Amino acid sequence: MMALPRNLALLALLALCGGVWGQGNHPGDAVRVNGVAISYQRFIGFYTEYRNSKGVAVGARGDQLPLLTRLRREAMDAVIEQELVGQAAERKGIEVDTDEVDAAVAELRSVFDDPAAYTRRLETEGFTEDSYRTHVERLMAAKKYLDGLRAALPAVSDAQLDTYYRDNAYRLTLPEQVRVRHILLTWKPLGKRDDRAAIREQMVPILEQARSGGDFAMLARKFSDDYATKQNGGDTGLFRRGQMAPAFERVAFSLKPGEISDIVETPFGVHIIRLEERHEPRLLPLDEVREQLRDHIREEKAEEAVQSEMARLHASADIDILIPL
Repeated sequence: MMALPRNLALLALLALCGGVWGQGNHPGDAVRVNGVAISYQRFIGFYTEYRNSKGVAVGARGDQLPLLTRLRREAMDAVIEQELVGQAAERKGIEVDTDEVDAAVAELRSVFDDPAAYTRRLETEGFTEDSYRTHVERLMAAKKYLDGLRAALPAVSDAQLDTYYRDNAYRLTLPEQVRVRHILLTWKPLGKRDDRAAIREQMVPILEQARSGGDFAMLARKFSDDYATKQNGGDTGLFRRGQMAPAFERVAFSLKPGEISDIVETPFGVHIIRLEERHEPRLLPLDEVREQLRDHIREEKAEEAVQSEMARLHASADIDILIPL
C-alpha cells in the first residue's frame, strides 16, 4: 500500500499527469470509493504515469505481464488512498487558501511552453480549467490533512531517544574504512604473444621503485591508467567493504599503514596498493547524532501515524473495484 507523497509539487504533478478525482469525459468507472466514482479515464491516466515513473514501457514481451499487473494494483491502491484522504479532509472541513491554490496551478501551467498544450492536457484528463483548479485544491487539502496527523504527534522524549539508540546501535556504527593509493595498468592489447603477462611485467619495476622509497603519489601520477585518481596521486579516498573489486578490496583491507602490496589483478588490470589510513568500526556517540536521531524517530512515527490512519480509513470504507487488475 502506498502512502501519499508529502511534497506538494509531487502531489500537484500527479494531479496533472493523471488525476484521480473528478469524472472524465469518457463513460465507465474504474472504482467507487464510498459511492464516489473514479472514471476509467482517470485511472488509466494515473496508471500510465505511475508505470512510466518506474521506467517500465509496454512492449510485446510476455514476461512483462506479472510486472504490469503489480503496477496496476499499486496504482489502484494509490488512487483509492487519495480519494479516501480527500474525503477525510472534506469531513474535517479543511480549507486551502485561495492564493496557495492559485500559486500551485500557476506553477503547473508554467511547465507548458504553449498555453494551448496546457489546455489540451487538461481536456485529455477530462478537466476544464475550473474543475482542474478544484482538483488541485482537493489534493492540497488532503496533504494538509496528513500534515495535521504528523504535527499532532508528541515530541520525542529523551527516554525514547536513549532506547532507540541502544536498540539500533548496529545501524549507528560506522563500518571499517580504509584509504589507499594505487597504481593501475589496464588490460590492453600490446601486440605481444601474451599481452597480460607483458602488462604484469611492466608493473614490476614500478613496484620496485615504490618499495625502494620512491614517492608513491608521484609514481601514480606518472604511470597509473586510472584517470579518476592519478591526478590525486592514486588516492581513492575512504571506502568500506563492498565498494571496490573483490580482489582489490581484499588486499587493501589486509595491509598495514604504509605497507605496499604485491601486484594485484582485477578485471580492470594490475594494481599495486599502498595503505594510507584505516578507520576501525565506530559507534557514533549519542551526543553527536542526538538531534538528527530525534528527527529520524519523529519521521518514523509520522509515517506510522499516516499508515495507521490509512488502515482506519480503509477499514471503514465501501470500496468497489470495477475493472480487472
